[in-house]
Amino acid sequence: MKTSAVLLVGILAGIVLIFAAVLYFSAPKAPAGLAALDAPFRTMDFSTLPPVGYWTARDKTKLAYRAYPAALARQTVILIHGSTASSRSMHALAEYLRKNEMDVYALDVRGHGDSGRRGNIDYIGQLEDDLEDFMTQFFRGRKDVALVGFSSGGGFVLRFAASGRRELFHRYIVLAPFIRHDHPTTRPDNSRQAQAGVLRIAAITLLDGPGQKLLGHLPVVAFGVPPEMAPYLTPRYSYRLWANFGMRRDYSADLKSITSPLALLVGAKDELFYPQKYLETLAACQPHAEIRIVPGVGHTTLLSEPEGLAAIAEVLEERNE
Repeated sequence: MKTSAVLLVGILAGIVLIFAAVLYFSAPKAPAGLAALDAPFRTMDFSTLPPVGYWTARDKTKLAYRAYPAALARQTVILIHGSTASSRSMHALAEYLRKNEMDVYALDVRGHGDSGRRGNIDYIGQLEDDLEDFMTQFFRGRKDVALVGFSSGGGFVLRFAASGRRELFHRYIVLAPFIRHDHPTTRPDNSRQAQAGVLRIAAITLLDGPGQKLLGHLPVVAFGVPPEMAPYLTPRYSYRLWANFGMRRDYSADLKSITSPLALLVGAKDELFYPQKYLETLAACQPHAEIRIVPGVGHTTLLSEPEGLAAIAEVLEERNE
């Protein structure tokens, strides 16, 4: 009996050591990054960038946003930025929509920009709570607000559209959305922009709720962030932020459950995703969604070039009629 107990303790200690080693040695390493993704923001005109405003979430944390009020607004649009970024990255699009008579609010999603601790959140689901709180405080009872998300923010918008809070928005528009790293839409070049600590993710996932509570603050994704852009970007995501800012693991079920009007736009020259693969994905899961492949633009230039801006505004205007 004594020998068996010692053996059992030894096995358990070995398992603990293996988990500890996996957690320690599988931290993500930052990749080189893709220069083409940052280029539009190096030349973007930020002279009219509005100051950051703040609102208070249910946990009393002050979260940031930028407002672009139109003189004669015909509709209201909420913008959700992509991975590592903040409301600043949505400036060109927000300005274009404002000039086209739309009230625009660009959010700093918690864990980014001036909202909370960069790279981390308190629990999975907090981002949905934040968005619900924002809508309750700013647009209580409004049924005509559109939610627009870009890249990872587009994945989060799809996640929200599939949730029980979908009625908070009238319609959903996603711009080159990130669905999953292993989804057919994802190009191999994606790994040059983001690297995941796969073993660390697997270990924390295996530990389930307690693991996510105790270890969910650990970074599991690192991004290729140029040093000169570091003040504006979030270089690493914790497990909790990674798991929340995007689609759930069963993305097909989420896509099939979306009942609100949905449109998807992607640049024909997107460097991170295969445009044609979105057609196949939505044909299987969302056959009534509108899909546009915008000629002449890539991933981030969808947000900055005239062709991309005009296409996004056109979809918003059409779906507002």
